[in-house]
Amino acid sequence: MIKLITAGVLLAMALTTAACRVPEKKVPDAVALEQKDSSDTLTDETSPITGIWETASMGYEEDGTMYPEYHVEFTDSDICYGHMRDGVFTPDHSDRISSIEEIRDGGYRIQAESANGVQYTYQTSEDDENVLEYYETWEEEEFPQMYRGGASLGRIAESIKD
Repeated sequence: MIKLITAGVLLAMALTTAACRVPEKKVPDAVALEQKDSSDTLTDETSPITGIWETASMGYEEDGTMYPEYHVEFTDSDICYGHMRDGVFTPDHSDRISSIEEIRDGGYRIQAESANGVQYTYQTSEDDENVLEYYETWEEEEFPQMYRGGASLGRIAESIKD
């Protein structure tokens, strides 16, 4: 029974990483947000949502060092959540994108669904195109009640170099 559970967990991890199609890549220590070379993204799939993002919510290492709960990369079909350690992005899991809509020049609304059925929206902040605000709903009229600041994202790098 333990072997079966272990095999299931390993299969789920492999499928999640394959769905992301995001290989581990080294991220430079400092990447200017002004870089706009889309050929340097982590994946071969294109998305209008470029760069590496991180959640506003933080976790702690055993030594007390703070780190973002997740780092995030967008493809044209998935939102890939992972972790950065020593400048390397390693995928953890992904959620399927249902739609990407340009709501204004440089502003997007991305609707996705998690593996456990939670429908959510990321929307570019009106004040800063490097911030994606998180709403745990697809319904715009519910946004004020469903805003989750800790799950919102900030762009930390426009692109990734090998």
